[in-house]
Amino acid sequence: MILHGPKLPARATIGGKARGLYRLRAAGQPVPDFLVIPAETFETAPAAAAGEARRGQLAATVLSAADQAAILAVLATWDFPARPVVVRSSVADEDGQQAAFPGMMDSFMNLTTLPAVWAAVADCAASAYSARAVAYRQQKGLTPVARPAVIIQRQVRPRSSGVLFSTFPEYPQELAVHAVWGFGEGLVGGRLEPDEFYFAKASGQLHRHKIAAKPEQLLAAAGPGLAVAPVPAAEQQQPCLTPAQLTTLFALGSTLETAFGGPQDVEFVADAAGQVWVVQARPITQPIAEVVVYDNSNIQESYCGVTTPLTFSFAQRAYATVYRQTMQALGLPAAAIRAHEPVVTQLLGLVQGRIYYNINNWYRGLQLLPAFRQNKADMERMMGVLEPVDFVVSRRKTLGEKVRLLPRLALNLGRLLWAFRRLPRAVPAFHARFQRHYQRFYELPLAGLSAADIWREKEQLDAALLQSWTTPIINDFYVMMTNGRLQKHLRQAGVAEPEDFLARYLAGDAQIESTQPVRHLQALATQARAHTPLRQLILALPPDVHAQTRALAPEFFGGVEEFISRYGDRTMGELKLETRTMRTEPAIFYQYLRNYLGEAAPGAARPDTPGLHAAAGQELARLLQTCSWRLRRRVNRGLPALQRAIQYRESLRLERTRLFGMYRAAYLALGEKLAATRRLPAARDIFLLTEAEIARLLTPGSDLDGPELVRQRRQEFAHYATLDVPARLTVPAPPLAAEAVAAPADGVLRGTGCFPGVVSGEVVVITDPGGDFQVTGKIICALRTDPGWAALFPTCRGVIIEKGSALSHSVILLRELGIPTIVNVPAVTRHLRSGQQIILNAATGEIRIAADEKAS
Repeated sequence: MILHGPKLPARATIGGKARGLYRLRAAGQPVPDFLVIPAETFETAPAAAAGEARRGQLAATVLSAADQAAILAVLATWDFPARPVVVRSSVADEDGQQAAFPGMMDSFMNLTTLPAVWAAVADCAASAYSARAVAYRQQKGLTPVARPAVIIQRQVRPRSSGVLFSTFPEYPQELAVHAVWGFGEGLVGGRLEPDEFYFAKASGQLHRHKIAAKPEQLLAAAGPGLAVAPVPAAEQQQPCLTPAQLTTLFALGSTLETAFGGPQDVEFVADAAGQVWVVQARPITQPIAEVVVYDNSNIQESYCGVTTPLTFSFAQRAYATVYRQTMQALGLPAAAIRAHEPVVTQLLGLVQGRIYYNINNWYRGLQLLPAFRQNKADMERMMGVLEPVDFVVSRRKTLGEKVRLLPRLALNLGRLLWAFRRLPRAVPAFHARFQRHYQRFYELPLAGLSAADIWREKEQLDAALLQSWTTPIINDFYVMMTNGRLQKHLRQAGVAEPEDFLARYLAGDAQIESTQPVRHLQALATQARAHTPLRQLILALPPDVHAQTRALAPEFFGGVEEFISRYGDRTMGELKLETRTMRTEPAIFYQYLRNYLGEAAPGAARPDTPGLHAAAGQELARLLQTCSWRLRRRVNRGLPALQRAIQYRESLRLERTRLFGMYRAAYLALGEKLAATRRLPAARDIFLLTEAEIARLLTPGSDLDGPELVRQRRQEFAHYATLDVPARLTVPAPPLAAEAVAAPADGVLRGTGCFPGVVSGEVVVITDPGGDFQVTGKIICALRTDPGWAALFPTCRGVIIEKGSALSHSVILLRELGIPTIVNVPAVTRHLRSGQQIILNAATGEIRIAADEKAS
């Protein structure tokens, strides 16, 4: 029996390769003409045992006269023997999802005589039992009985040939094309080095390639088979595919991956006229790496720059603990929570010393919530993720799955809504409980406790506070979801830029907790300014300034002590345990205060934040007049709800800062104990260990060499500090050449304005939270900021943040202080340098270097 025609045969066994050719043809792809000799044709004789005996049977196959005549009739329509044919295998379990049989069976090229064709058919079938094919079957756990079909196909005279992987297994973000001059057997057999082309799948751009030296090619021999021939000298260094052919191949790979439901391994031939022919397509069977995206667009606000192992291990544990509590609050079964443990424990990653969100796992976690797709968009907006990640998507559920999941989703949503309704009572209760433990902790004589006692106090913090952090995370979800829903309603009401509108509407909220330390600092500055000797002492800033202040101005000193007791943990980099804070080093307080006492003007007059709120309210009222009563009701309810939730969030964030401060104090006390017993070189070296390593070091009889580990870590993290690491990392990442940071063609840097105003002045670029910063009357330019920067903001003219969100804590504070602010300005900390004169227009989001600065 011979199969030839456009339709896939219903019953005959034609094998995976032939089935792939039929699918390609049905998909409208250019496939060279072919016919199939099904496996049943080779099973007419009694089958011997699998192995050499069966191989001998197949090698002796003689096609019936009817089959030969049918084949000859088809070949005549292909202009055979003037145009050669190819004989290829198509075993029943070849080119499947699990077994590809790459190069396991024989192919016969350039056949121009009937005897050669008949012999090739028998030998091709017999190669299903070659030693390599049999070994492959054993390795894959397949049946030892092979059922070979054979393909005879019109041979295209190639100008070039190659292989396309619609998803490159090593770097799944890419579509890969490898090609050589002449026949592709030189490539798949490993004889010839190919040109390599790699496309970004998301954009279709050819973003990297390698052109090989190609002195040889395989061409049709004088008789059957192929022969090595030289490539003309002028073409040896030239690409063997044209730009048009590459465009065609990218479209081909993308189309087949979608049509066939998965990544495809495609063999192709390009003829002298430029036509690209597809000669094979099969599923890629080798493992494809998971693409993991790490993004620090928002988390670097809390963990700016290089972060120590102790901070990362603590933060990783804290995030996992809080996420488990969230799942419990939603009523998820214990089994479901355990099933998500690999996700929960890997929400963060430490890459070259920087903390990143593992975006894949955050998205997977959100799949537990109702309306995943909308929550994903809300979270990206909240986190300041500039480029959405598409590697994790919501799988479309069948109607049956939706029906089965409906009760659980309804329960989850109900629990979440109930938790939202309880926030007005839950938040004050949380603050009261936190205050009790906060006060008790700072009454402890940590220096007089043993290392074991301090560790037990650390564990009590875990049990009493960290493991009872549900209220803040529920409120964070409420902010995220309310903000997303409200922006949608504002767009429906006709607000063109909802995010900008909310920035104006929410301005001037004096109840925001993050503004309170600034107001207290301003009050203390007023006292110090009236006391000339005290003011001069603080401006001079001697190392013992705190002790001298106590002697010089006892009443003022008491105010400083009260401030540090309340806000001593609020500082730049406050969530990094290794950060030196006002509580651990009071001199830092005076560094901040000094900015308020200098002679320089504090900057341009602040915009009227209540006026901005009123104007935004009038604008909204005008738009809502033409809206339905239902939309008006949703907007008028949503705005105060979001404002109240943001107030809660800022107050709860301060409690988080204080919690980290308690852990910082406990670990520093442990560091003193370990240094005293020489298990660490110095107390602060404890930050170079992880929590697990500290526990090991405290275990009697531990063999962990603390000093040696510290030496290695110090060297490792000092190296990380010299690296320029991007905000987004993809693992695995294609080896792309680093792109130079080019200045905009018109010289104007652009970002997103978060609070309007036009100011000019000297810029100070801050990329490291450490140091002594004089920012009074200047424009701050920072890579990231956190609420601990609050003490620096009031005396500056404006703020530029390279990476940030309009709802981040720092930006909320800057709005309340009425300071012109621009966020998300690409590479701004590399374009600007401290001392330059710039003009900042926060209404348009534009930054210009002053004309006289350019001239110099």
